[in-house]
Amino acid sequence: MRALAALMFIASGHLYAQEFHLPFAGRWFVMQGGDTLNVNEHMRVTAQWYGVDFAKVGGPSRRALVKSTGTTVSDFYSWDEPVLSPVDGEVAATVNELPDNELGSKDPSNPAGNFVVIKAASNRYAYVAHLRRGSITVKPGQRVSSGQQVGNCGNSGNSDFPHIHMHVQDTATFNVGTGQNIEFTRISVELSGKQFDSVTWPLTRGIFVSNK
Repeated sequence: MRALAALMFIASGHLYAQEFHLPFAGRWFVMQGGDTLNVNEHMRVTAQWYGVDFAKVGGPSRRALVKSTGTTVSDFYSWDEPVLSPVDGEVAATVNELPDNELGSKDPSNPAGNFVVIKAASNRYAYVAHLRRGSITVKPGQRVSSGQQVGNCGNSGNSDFPHIHMHVQDTATFNVGTGQNIEFTRISVELSGKQFDSVTWPLTRGIFVSNK
């Protein structure tokens, strides 16, 4: 049985399917993802294993990261885009007041920047990070549904241009524990010029994805 995208867990004697979805609308590029260092720098940090970085693309080619020169954060297609909850669950923590970086600069002392963490199960905590300062719309203890907006894409934390970072770990504390290898369900994928619709896939660097 496949038990990744729909992670299976038992609660009160019942078996539940836990689906993860992409944390955005539209077409985005997977900049980091996969299970080896040659495609995913997150594999250097145990708690962020299998983490994914997404950047929105657009323009005539549907592959451009920026609208024109790319000299400001607002020129990136990702900037200020709605960030969606990737899973049903409860908000465990948020950070909302860190500044967004100028292009080319980072804040390594606050690697996640502004973020939302969602408890999907007792050992599944989904982090969405690098959100825009002041954009987070949810609070700890609040129940959220998959697809519900939780903030906007920014450039906070250890990020040098606007994008969304997501990983799932087995503890609530950032960078403590082990990253979980999930798949995303009901997505469209473009790989090497070929299109696959309404599929369930693990993500790796170099593909274009959107929610179906």
